Parts: sequence; structure tokens; C-alpha cells
Amino acid sequence: MGSVLVIGGGAAGLAAAIAAAECGDTVTVTEKMDRVGKKILATGNGRCNLMNTGAPRYPGNAAFAADVLSHCGAEAQKAFWEHLGLRLRQEEAGRVYPVSSQASSVLDALRLQLTALHVRVVTGVSITALHRENDGWTALSADGQRFRANRVIISGGGCAQPKLGSDGSALRLLTNLGCPATPFAPALTQIITDSTSIKGLSGIRVKAQVAVIDRKSVLHEEDGELLFADYGVSGVCVMQCARYAKDGRVLRVSLVKGMGFADAGDFRRELHHRRKNWAQRPMAEMLTGLCVPRLSAALMRQADWGVRESSLCGQMTADMAERLTKTADAWLLPIRGVKGFESAQVASGGASVADFDPATLQNRRLPGLYAAGEVLDVDGDCGGFNLMFAFGSGILAGLDGRNAPWTHENAQKS
Repeated sequence: MGSVLVIGGGAAGLAAAIAAAECGDTVTVTEKMDRVGKKILATGNGRCNLMNTGAPRYPGNAAFAADVLSHCGAEAQKAFWEHLGLRLRQEEAGRVYPVSSQASSVLDALRLQLTALHVRVVTGVSITALHRENDGWTALSADGQRFRANRVIISGGGCAQPKLGSDGSALRLLTNLGCPATPFAPALTQIITDSTSIKGLSGIRVKAQVAVIDRKSVLHEEDGELLFADYGVSGVCVMQCARYAKDGRVLRVSLVKGMGFADAGDFRRELHHRRKNWAQRPMAEMLTGLCVPRLSAALMRQADWGVRESSLCGQMTADMAERLTKTADAWLLPIRGVKGFESAQVASGGASVADFDPATLQNRRLPGLYAAGEVLDVDGDCGGFNLMFAFGSGILAGLDGRNAPWTHENAQKS
């Protein structure tokens, strides 16, 4: 038993504080915001998708994430939540939510356990400096307060959604101690594209396959629902491509499968079928039943059809069909960048994972120093993966190699 200072009262920090206190440590949590857990309330559209039981999806340092979760994965985390009285429900694609479908239930469970364990929570305090002192650590706050502890767990998040408390200050504490790091960058966020060809499409949702292309090479591809916006495109499939989106690269959007076709050839055959059977219909109606009129008009403009009011479906040439097929199957949107940290769900970058033991999250060079959650250079896809890593790494940092006391409780229940 000893004293533990947790810097940052988000998902990782609260889990770490509870785990340490359950083992008998005296724990203090500092949080710069006026209350802890604000970011938890915003996750999963307010429902809190807190883990995923499927195959891990961590484009940022996947091996380290897998190693951490091998020590505290889905089953171990379920036991943690059961100990806190939170019942869970698994939905499609392995996503796990509280049965209440309310993120507030998750935060309430955490806060009530902190109170029960007599964890000291200090809000409105920003830690600006950290240094070793004798056998422990001393942290200094911006308002002159000192906090001393045998162990310190840095869990102040990254830079995504700064209004909820993530401003990069936690990483600065680590880099000031000599920990190597990769600068933060928006990861799960919207992509800004050239707006010329998508003008007027804002608000339209479609099923699509998207890929980031650089010099004809596919860097990453996803499929799912795409949302057109004034600035470019959004949707989960787009956000999971954002880390690869750079100015000068191209986002390829394929709509043919979302329209119900097996491939581009199937789409092309349908066009010729309509040319024959809809010969006297206005050409502007060629894609009726496949997509909404605004999208149909945009595809025809992009394919350079030059549709006039008097144009008829029967006047479509083979070359026109080929151009429209190519557009629908590989609509190329020049990338201009991505939305910033304010819009991002998570940031890539952070403290180098090579510096930390995945079993305990202790720094390999600085005994008593730990890091958990988004401050580490680990980021996952949408679907609960980021919260799962935050809670898992936080629990391990709090336990510090000790057995989780709640596992005995759950064993007795069974």
C-alpha cells in the first residue's frame, strides 16, 4: 500500500484511481475541469460505447494495444464493471454499452465507487510540473498547490475535444521528463475535400466504399455510411480514413454497391437497360430509384453528361455510360485536409509506448511514473476501442501488477 496521484480525471484516470484504491492505496485525482469524466458523457452519442468484444482495431501501435488488452481485455473489464454495479449489453459488431444506454450511468458508477473508496478528487486544478523527490514524486499546480505521492499516473488525455479537457498538457509533463513522443494529430475526424463536385449535396447520406489514394496507391479503405457536408465528407468510414488524409491526396468514393449492384459492370448494364426501356424519359431521371435527385444530378455533372431539359434517356451513348459508371464507382475527391481537434473523437500521437511496460503501464526508465489512456501513442477505430484501451490501461496502472480484488468477488458469485 502507498500513495498514488492520478493526473487527469477521464476514463483512464478514474479507472486507475479505483483500481489503486481497491488495493489499499491512498489516492488523489486532480482534474483541470470543474468536474471529472466530462468526455465520458460525450462518447457513443451519449450512450457510451465502452468496449468492443470483436477483433482489436488499433491503427496506432496495434501490438502494444493488444499486449495491454491481453492483461485487461473484455472479460476482465466486464468483471470490473460488474463490481461497480454496471450492467452491460452487447450490440452489433461487438459494441458494448450500459443497459441504460446512458453514458451518465457509466460516470455515476465510477464516481460512486470513488466516493465509497474515499478517493480524494480535486477539480479545477491544472498540473504544470512534475519531478522526482526522494522515493516519490511531487506535482505542482498552476495555482501553487503541491501534491506528493509514491506513484503518479498521468492520464490527462490527448488533444481531441479540448473543450472537454484534453489540451495536450499531460503529454508535456511526460516530455519534460525526457519521455519521447509523437506530436498529436486529429485521427477520427471529418475529411475536408474540394467542394466543387459535391456542391449542393450537404446532408445526403449514402452507403459507400471510401479509400485514400496517394499516387495511385491505396493507403487505406473502409466501407459504411458517408455523409456529404459543405466542407467535404463525414461518417464513420470517412473518419477511420482521416489519419491517412493529407492535402494533395485523393479520396475515392464508390457508390455502386451501396446502390445495390454487385460491381461496376452490373451498374453499367443497368444504364443500358434503362436507355433501352426508358428511351423517352427525361435523361435527368436515369438514376431514379438508385439515389436522390441531388446526388443524381451531381454524378451526371461530374461525368460531364451535359444534360439539357430536352435530353432523353435513349440518347445516352456508350461513352456517356462509361463515364457515369466510372464516376459512380470511383468518384475522386481531392483532399484539402481534415477537421481539427475540436471535431476529432480521438487524436493520434502521444508518448512513445516503447517507454512503458504493457503489463503495468510503468515507465521503464522512471520508477513510479505511469501513463494510461490517450496520452499514450495508441488510437483505435470507432466502436468502443479507444474507451476500452483507456479503461484497460487505467486499471492496469492502478493495480501495478497486483491481482484485481474484484475478481475474487466475482468468483464467489459463480
